[in-house]
Amino acid sequence: MRIHLIACQVLCRELSAAIAQTPNIVTVSWMPQGLHEFPGRLREALQAEIDRVEGQIAAGKFKFPPDCIALGYGLCSNGTAGLTARTRPLILPRTDDCIALFLGSQERYMEYFTQYPGTYWFNGGWLENALLPTPERHAAMREEFAALYGEDNADFLMESGAGWGWIKNYRTCGYISPTGYETPAWRQEAAGMAAFCGWELMEVSGSRLLLDGLLAGDWNGEFLCCPPGYTTRETGMADKLIAVNLSAAEKTTQE
Repeated sequence: MRIHLIACQVLCRELSAAIAQTPNIVTVSWMPQGLHEFPGRLREALQAEIDRVEGQIAAGKFKFPPDCIALGYGLCSNGTAGLTARTRPLILPRTDDCIALFLGSQERYMEYFTQYPGTYWFNGGWLENALLPTPERHAAMREEFAALYGEDNADFLMESGAGWGWIKNYRTCGYISPTGYETPAWRQEAAGMAAFCGWELMEVSGSRLLLDGLLAGDWNGEFLCCPPGYTTRETGMADKLIAVNLSAAEKTTQE
């Protein structure tokens, strides 16, 4: 099987290891981390990349034309709802976000979510690619606020929702240990971030089970297989996070 993978950069290490071990031929488009913060922007970026890949397939740019397009994303605040592939199936994990991908299943993620509410999750990929609540970032943000609004207002803004008030919503720092390469610096950064934010540090083991499954081609109920001409849709159901709808053009044809 030939798969074209479109994935968030935060998953690069785990997916690269999975690609190296799958018998399938995999080509990759890496997307910048952080698009999920603006779901509409994520949806637009993914649809543009899907369209670009399908255009390259039509133009004969692939030595091995992909049989399908797989997404290294979860639902990601509905950012992957509303996507359409015209000529190839779309394959998506049925997860809330990338944390479930790092933990190996949506079920395991929900178990931790229920047992440890108020947990800020991350792993080495996040440490390498994302803007996390570190002392350096805190100092830089306060300096920016002071320059814009004055020293008297900087501390107030830092404690508000505009600054770092959000860290009070969390109690635990959940560090997911990687399934491959790891550096001691990651654990040190995790411990430092937890101490700085006043969170309890909790370490859990990562699992590549779901990512391996995404590239294996033997997709079970943990994955959505969206046929060509169909559109992904969020259902609001815990056991079926993403569903499919006929595209408007196909509906018109059938009517």
